[in-house]
Amino acid sequence: MPSFKELEKWLSTGQVAKRLSKSRQGVLWLAEAKKLRAVKVACGWIFDPASVSEYAEKHGRKGKEAR
Repeated sequence: MPSFKELEKWLSTGQVAKRLSKSRQGVLWLAEAKKLRAVKVACGWIFDPASVSEYAEKHGRKGKEAR
């Protein structure tokens, strides 16, 4: 389980959808299918940025950084 400090850096569903050029529902499917490392919290899902980057590289996406 990640620490609270680490979770502060994790990404929202919307941020991941934007980085991967997917819909929010598509990102949720990836989390539920365990294709992305994610944790369900009271306000929704949050995603491990390293997992998102790995997925982006593996599937030919750029994994754009947030601006």
